[in-house]
Amino acid sequence: LAQVSVFLLLESTASSRGMSRPGSQGRSEVLQSAGMGVLGQHSTGLRDTVPGVRPAGLAEIFAGDTVAKDVQADVFYPQPDTPGDLKRFRRPPSPGHISVHWAQVDDKIAAPDFSYGIRTHKGENVATTLDAGRVEGIAEYIHQRGESIYESTKREPLGRGYSRGHVLPKQTHSAEFRFGIKQTQGEQGKEIIFPRGNRPEEETLRKQYVMTHGSYNPGEAVDRKYEWPIDPRNHRFGTGADSHGNRNGEGVKDAVTMDRDYGGGFPATRIVKREAEDFRRVNNDELGKSRNLMQGMPPVPPGFAFGVGTNESGITAGECIRGWYPEPEQLPDHDLGTCLKVGRRNQTVETRAFGCPSIRNDIPKPRVRSVADCQNYGNEVGASALLNPQRFELVGIPDSDFLLRRPRNELRDILSCAGYTFEEDLFGTLWQQAVALFNDSEELASLDALLFVYSEHINQEVAQKCGSLTQSLKQSQLPQTRPIPAQ
Repeated sequence: LAQVSVFLLLESTASSRGMSRPGSQGRSEVLQSAGMGVLGQHSTGLRDTVPGVRPAGLAEIFAGDTVAKDVQADVFYPQPDTPGDLKRFRRPPSPGHISVHWAQVDDKIAAPDFSYGIRTHKGENVATTLDAGRVEGIAEYIHQRGESIYESTKREPLGRGYSRGHVLPKQTHSAEFRFGIKQTQGEQGKEIIFPRGNRPEEETLRKQYVMTHGSYNPGEAVDRKYEWPIDPRNHRFGTGADSHGNRNGEGVKDAVTMDRDYGGGFPATRIVKREAEDFRRVNNDELGKSRNLMQGMPPVPPGFAFGVGTNESGITAGECIRGWYPEPEQLPDHDLGTCLKVGRRNQTVETRAFGCPSIRNDIPKPRVRSVADCQNYGNEVGASALLNPQRFELVGIPDSDFLLRRPRNELRDILSCAGYTFEEDLFGTLWQQAVALFNDSEELASLDALLFVYSEHINQEVAQKCGSLTQSLKQSQLPQTRPIPAQ
């Protein structure tokens, strides 16, 4: 419309100025050229209608601009496409598009008949390879003669130790010869693991290990040498329970009931715009519902479920498990648990137990047991020792140590370290009584026997003191006057 109006304006202006020719019906060549230029048939630009006035601004030329391009701008001037690395994060572009998780968009799913790994071609097996170099008889003898000239065969023969050419004494060739130094019954492993007489570590030395190695005691707090305005040992940080109206135990309830305000009240109602709430419901994912893919509700009735029903016959899983077989058919097979191979059946009339026992009481215990020997020879504790540990198990003292017979001076030292003090005459009497309990000539006694004799000695002293006290009480309670006869 704007172009037509400009054309009519130019025509009227030219007619008023006498620019038309006879026979041209009021249209001149100038008007035709000007009209065609305005209508877009010529791309020479805009014509300056007032050449005497200096132009201002910038002249914009829209070549080829039509109504179709203005109405269908998305067709003639499409928007740039989403980058390839961001397309998988966008929603489905069109209805009916299958929604796939963005992490699986570029995954290449293998075909159903695809198998992983490399196909191997069966060639020669290990048995064939080993048999290829096997020689026997004369060929083996010839092979050994040929290999005997090599130094490796001489110094390291197959099945023997490496020979370094040492000439050992004759006594080393004896079958009873053993290398090393024979150990004597000296220090025990218990005294090495739990040594006696060790003083506790000094505090200054312990603090140095705390600084260099972080060797804190169990339950010890980290001290960074801060200058606290309060005493950190007696001060408790945080807000007390009384600061919120003495609501003890309500903190967890407030944290769990997130749909309410602090204190249990309901939150105040807020009025928002309908457009914002509709956008939130459509754009955000709701809890317990599938993602909204902008496709609307499927045209199915309420309560409709996709797929094929699996229980068309009406048989439940319990019926499938229990079955419909009669009781004789439900019994186990007569050969269940029995070997059916001839010659391998464990059918015997003996009542003994077959197999190797886990506790080998049938073989003697080795005199010197190896550390790698895990066999139980019947001298180890069972499950009862784990359920009911010994009294001093945690400090490395088993109950057998109390039954071990020791000399007099060693028992005296043990009791002194435990805090018992005896006079020489009293300890000598207890020692003789403890030794007499074993009925032999050895001057040895166990700690258990000595403690038993000492407990009996204490019981006698208590009985004597209680007996004298009872006698004195009886004498003090005698009546000083004639008793009143019973009625």
